[in-house]
Amino acid sequence: MIFSESNKSISKALVTAWGAIEAPKHNTSVTVKTKTGASYDFSYTDLDGIFDALKTVYRENKIAVIQDPKTVMTEKGLMLSVETMLLHESGEWVKSEPLQVSASSNMQDMGGQITYMKRYSLSAMSGLPTEKDDDANGASGNSVEFHGPARKLSEAQVKRLFAIASSKGFGTADVKKALMKDYNKTQAEDLTKQEYDELCSRLESAGKEQTHA
Repeated sequence: MIFSESNKSISKALVTAWGAIEAPKHNTSVTVKTKTGASYDFSYTDLDGIFDALKTVYRENKIAVIQDPKTVMTEKGLMLSVETMLLHESGEWVKSEPLQVSASSNMQDMGGQITYMKRYSLSAMSGLPTEKDDDANGASGNSVEFHGPARKLSEAQVKRLFAIASSKGFGTADVKKALMKDYNKTQAEDLTKQEYDELCSRLESAGKEQTHA
C-alpha cells in the first residue's frame, strides 16, 4: 500500500474503523463445473455486500472509497487496471498498488473483470474475509453458475420499462398484469435481470397480444 506523505490522521481513522468493521456474510453462492466434468460449490461476498459492511463505519470515521478502473497499454498488451484509494477528510490517503489483468475485448466481460477487481482490491485494503475460494473460475475455462440473491431492479430500469410500455400504448395496469401472469410478481423491481430484458424486448417488438401471451 502507498500512503500520503502525511498520514497521522488517516492512520488513526483506519485503526478505529478496522476495529468496528464486522466481517460480511457471504451473500452469493456459485456452482463451478470444471473442464474435467467435476463440480463444486463455494460462496463469497459480492461488491455490494462489501460496501454494506464498510459504508457506515467509513462514513463515521470520515473515510471515502475511490476506485479507479482504467486500461493501460503495456508490453504484455492491453491491461485492465484498478486502484483503490481510501481518502480521509484531512486530505490524507492510502491507496493500493494497481491490480492488473489482461483486458477482455468483450465489453460485458470487461465489466465483470472490473467488478471482480474492485471487490478483490477493496476487501484486501479493508482486511475483509469475503470468500472461501476465488470466483474467477470462468477465466480458467470452467462453467460457473451463480446462485446469489435476486437483485432488485434500479429505479432507472423500472422507469425505462414503463417508458417502453407507454411508447407502445400500454398502461401501468397492462404491465402489472403481465408481471403477475408471466412472472408471478406484483412489482417490476422484483424482476430478475433476465426477466426484465425479456419483457423489455417483448414490449419493444410488438403489441398487446405478444405482451400478454
